[in-house]
Amino acid sequence: MTTVFDGTPKLRGLSGDYARVTCIEDRVLLRCVDTMAEEGVTIAMSPEQARRLAEAIKDAAAEAEGGAA
Repeated sequence: MTTVFDGTPKLRGLSGDYARVTCIEDRVLLRCVDTMAEEGVTIAMSPEQARRLAEAIKDAAAEAEGGAA
């Protein structure tokens, strides 16, 4: 089955889970797959929502490393 996520990089998680990101028209799509539960979900966001999510991820990563966000 061909999907809009074919050919996009797999961003690997800790336990084999992964995420992929792409865009269609004016929407950013995020596909997350839980390999243990064999489930996935796709979230559609506006570009602004995607930017806010990316910033929140960067802040959480800095905090996880012990740094200030």
